[in-house]
Amino acid sequence: FNKLIAVVGIRGEGISQRVSWDTQLGDTGKDRLIKNAFLPSLTLKYELNDKQNLRLGASKTYTLPQFKERALFLYEEVLQVKIGNPDLYESDDYNLDLKWEFFPKSDEVVSVTAFGKYIQNPINEITIASSTNDVSFVNTGDTGYATGAELEIRKNIFSQNKENGAKISSGLNISYLYTSQDLDAKKIQKETNYNVAFTDTKSAFTGASDLLVNADVTYFKEWNDKNTSLTSTLAFTYFSDRINAIGTNGNGNLVDKAVGTLDLINRFKINKNLGLSLIARNLIDPKIERTQENSNGDVKMLSYKKGMTFSLNLNYQF
Repeated sequence: FNKLIAVVGIRGEGISQRVSWDTQLGDTGKDRLIKNAFLPSLTLKYELNDKQNLRLGASKTYTLPQFKERALFLYEEVLQVKIGNPDLYESDDYNLDLKWEFFPKSDEVVSVTAFGKYIQNPINEITIASSTNDVSFVNTGDTGYATGAELEIRKNIFSQNKENGAKISSGLNISYLYTSQDLDAKKIQKETNYNVAFTDTKSAFTGASDLLVNADVTYFKEWNDKNTSLTSTLAFTYFSDRINAIGTNGNGNLVDKAVGTLDLINRFKINKNLGLSLIARNLIDPKIERTQENSNGDVKMLSYKKGMTFSLNLNYQF
């Protein structure tokens, strides 16, 4: 048992969230969300050998609605209008994960994680009845769950075995996520002012992609007794299709299509006080597309490009 470490904890929190409004959507109103939360947690670590560990984590958490999700006003994004729901309340989350990690060297790691989450009263975005397909936020059902796996690798590709030598390292993080929840229109009608007719009886969570990929390659070099250094990172990020808002009234889900982005980040430390950075983002400039799923074929709702951005920054540290 000398290789087993256990950490057990419990946290108590009292939450009071108040929102006031006076908008064209209704008379002046006030709303208050009160919650008393008791949040137990358990963390176990078992040392298989000098380079390998097994970790088990279990906990209870909660997700509070954001201000814009509960305040009764129109939140106008560039391409979409959202309306807060004062009847929205928190979700309770039960989390479990099991992780194996291996450290080939002190600055290298390989890990595999299996995880699951059980959610009570999940919060989602739905399309409400309006002339412009506005979106609001509701507790869509009693329960939902998420399960998946994650692979992380951090590896040195090249390293000079000398003082102030150059180093090239790479990283890869891949996660697969499956989510499911029941959609309960009667629950929403009972708890809110919305009359909702879901197109489907089950759905994935809004904002959750099945596949996430993050990869990077970094070059690092030091000079002048480590007072001068260069760090250059090429980073790629990808997410698969994800639901933007759950479909209602016979219309399918609004879906944000898969996107991959590429950034180049260069940071040059001139001396112990002065630094320079050159950052280029969104180099491949992919199309950002949103579609609405329908039985007779998907309908493109929007399509645009963000464009590339370049920034040059000079900083001084006292």
